[in-house]
Amino acid sequence: AYVEPTVPGEGQRPPDVTGVVYRNGQAQHEQSDMRYHHWFDGDGMMHAYRFDGQSVTHRARMIETEKYQREQEAGHALVQGFGTALPELERPRSADSLNTANISVLRHNGELLALWEGGSAYRLDPETLETLGLKTWNAEPAGAPFGAHPRVDRDGTLWNFGYAASFGAILLYRISPNGQVLETGVIPAPETPMVHDFVITERHLVLILAPFRYEQSREGAFLDKFAWRGEEAGRALIIDKNDLSSIREIETPPLWIFHYANAHEDADGRIIMQAPVYDTPAVMTETFREIMRGNEVEAGGARFMSLTLDPARGRFDADEITGLHNCEVPRIDGRLQGIRHRYSYAMQSSRRSLGQGFDRVNRIDHDTGQIQSYQYGESEMAEEHLFVPRPGSSEEGDGWLLGTSLDVARGQSRLNVFHAAAVGDGPIARMPLGFAIPLGLHGNFYD
Repeated sequence: AYVEPTVPGEGQRPPDVTGVVYRNGQAQHEQSDMRYHHWFDGDGMMHAYRFDGQSVTHRARMIETEKYQREQEAGHALVQGFGTALPELERPRSADSLNTANISVLRHNGELLALWEGGSAYRLDPETLETLGLKTWNAEPAGAPFGAHPRVDRDGTLWNFGYAASFGAILLYRISPNGQVLETGVIPAPETPMVHDFVITERHLVLILAPFRYEQSREGAFLDKFAWRGEEAGRALIIDKNDLSSIREIETPPLWIFHYANAHEDADGRIIMQAPVYDTPAVMTETFREIMRGNEVEAGGARFMSLTLDPARGRFDADEITGLHNCEVPRIDGRLQGIRHRYSYAMQSSRRSLGQGFDRVNRIDHDTGQIQSYQYGESEMAEEHLFVPRPGSSEEGDGWLLGTSLDVARGQSRLNVFHAAAVGDGPIARMPLGFAIPLGLHGNFYD
């Protein structure tokens, strides 16, 4: 039997925070004498930090995907990864044969789901984190890709997409709060671009397709089959929520986006989005491989930008949000999904090498342009921070930020709590685990 250890606290833990932070990410980057070539290839590990108002406990468990189980039994790696292809490794039979379920997490209709990029979600027990098997929404999209960044609408509707590169298509999902698939859509996409995230507004879904295209004939791992065509334009797809076959397109410059903060439509029908924007996907195709080799890579990260789509004029514009370079994983108050929000929270690196991780958390006020920041210590690397609203309050920004960090010098990870409105004052509570956990990707809080 596994006993969840209580995490000791330094400072004042907010008693109003009651719920669970689930965090997912890559672990086990080495198997036998082989080290994966890409940071994204580590097998998924789910964490649960439980707040009961008095104490915090931590539990973690490897996600037992088909790939993980086969390789545990064999005692060594068997299957090519997202970014690792060696002659002795099997070519994947399907997307789910290399599915590591290591990117994100969703709690929906009582189920806890570990999400990946190009295959099925995995079901986990919300209490024990035991892996229960692949999630099948219904017979029609069984085994189809279900992306890692679904958007939960303000009425509880779940929207998502998945790119099926080998089939030349992008799939769309509209799912009810009780888990019923209400509608699916298929967008033909020859030489399917890689798409990691999207946004919703009150009336539309928006996907920006970069000229990072799948070429079946290319050798190597799944990632290697995508080619960056910087001389080509991208395109934005504006999809009607009430008719997933109704799609408008606007040409965009060649740019790469991992994650969006939010989007909304103004009175003139323009769609305004906020996102860290890269010139190319080199951070994924090159930087994360160099980091796995232990090499320092000069920080050339994203610029936080406001992006505007004007369907009436067929126009795309981008304006930089001052002062935020080398930033990523923006989050908002999730209750404002698809409508105008005031505050974004984003991580940033002020260090010379991206391999040294994020060391700064920012609160951006989009009304005033003010940016409030907290700088972590020299030996700390911080992960994505989540906004948690104060119970009973409907005011945007009234609540806390919860985020994890790894102190390399001390060899331990910490859970940090901030007043969301006073990020610059630093954490009001710090909870050391007493050991180090691998730096992961995304999480969510559920009360």
